[in-house]
Amino acid sequence: MADSEGPCALPLAQLPRGLAALRERNFVLYVVGQFTSQTGSWIEVTAVSWILYELTDSPLLLGLSGLFRAGPMIALALFGGAIADRVPRRPLLLFTEATMLIASLILGLLAVSGDLQFWHLYLLSVVGGTLSAFSVPARHALFAGLVPRSAIQSAVTLNSVAVRSAAFIGPSIAGLALTFGGDAMPFFLNTVSFVGILVALVAMRLPPSTTVNTAPRVRLGRDMTEGVGFVWRSAPLRVVFGLELLSGLFGHNSTILTILARDNLGTGPEGLGLLLSAIGAGALLGMGMMVVFQVERHARLILTVGGVYAVLWAATALSQSLWLSLILLFALGWTDGLWSVARNTLAQLLVPDALRGRVMSVVMLVTRGSSQLGRLQGGLFVDLAGATVAVLAGAAAIGIGILQSWRVPLPDRAPPHPTP
Repeated sequence: MADSEGPCALPLAQLPRGLAALRERNFVLYVVGQFTSQTGSWIEVTAVSWILYELTDSPLLLGLSGLFRAGPMIALALFGGAIADRVPRRPLLLFTEATMLIASLILGLLAVSGDLQFWHLYLLSVVGGTLSAFSVPARHALFAGLVPRSAIQSAVTLNSVAVRSAAFIGPSIAGLALTFGGDAMPFFLNTVSFVGILVALVAMRLPPSTTVNTAPRVRLGRDMTEGVGFVWRSAPLRVVFGLELLSGLFGHNSTILTILARDNLGTGPEGLGLLLSAIGAGALLGMGMMVVFQVERHARLILTVGGVYAVLWAATALSQSLWLSLILLFALGWTDGLWSVARNTLAQLLVPDALRGRVMSVVMLVTRGSSQLGRLQGGLFVDLAGATVAVLAGAAAIGIGILQSWRVPLPDRAPPHPTP
């Protein structure tokens, strides 16, 4: 049960439906900490992409960092989801966030000393992917339990707004940090940002039912596969995850955008920061619309904005102007923001609490694993055919997936009380 009567809780009657989750003190703490931590993560992701491309001058070696992150994430995702449903989630998150803080601090110190090598960044990717396999399903399972079921869409939307706000602010800060503070500054900023989520986790008042699944234990192997089985039996989730797989593999990512920024548009790290921030700003607009209008036809929305996304991504491939690219990526971010909220809301509503951590690990496996592999695919394709052809081919693949999905009859609303 969510802590709805804490001293910091806000009267539900005074809040629009889209902001109902803000009544919960624990959720407010979580969102603030999430925003702080994600801002630092975007600073580091942007900086790592630029530094790695400068060190190697190779699209393939730049994309290879995605494989180093995706490998442990994919290998451990189902195990991480099972663990998230077996152990208290707050201590698990305190451990993973603190470990990532230490990793960023070490990279910053290496950069200050002048000893930073490209393989250090690969090692950071391995550590980040390993820890994400445990932290992401734990975070998704934790925040959904901080609000009543009636406020799930509000919670998903506001959490997404926090993440996309960080995606809007973080890259621009990274560009400025690299330009004026050198390679070490982004890593130190990310180190400081982890303090926000650590403080928020410590300050939460969580009842036992929120922190760990108290259902009878079964074998760990069955725990790991039960989430996959639930997703496979749900036609809406199969289609949504299939489209997410295509989007992650062939949509926008930091590798492709770094190459477009430097090679096609002729800009520096500050330009890359602006391009990534434009996507974040557009996503914020899309999520703001979800807060205001509380759209419920999630399946139809996913297919519609997915088609628009493919068209905008293809247009970005042909742009030779920074300003035109900023406009196109802002619009692309808008569609991506709508897509993200609709996808996550549908997933959360379809998933029973007892399986939440395991199903969220499948979400992470599909979305984050495919996006990291997309960086490798992008770097390899750019090496073979050039950035413009790589993006056009990716947009075509997404468009074909959208057209195929329209042929599958999907319910627009989730059932009110899903069962495993």
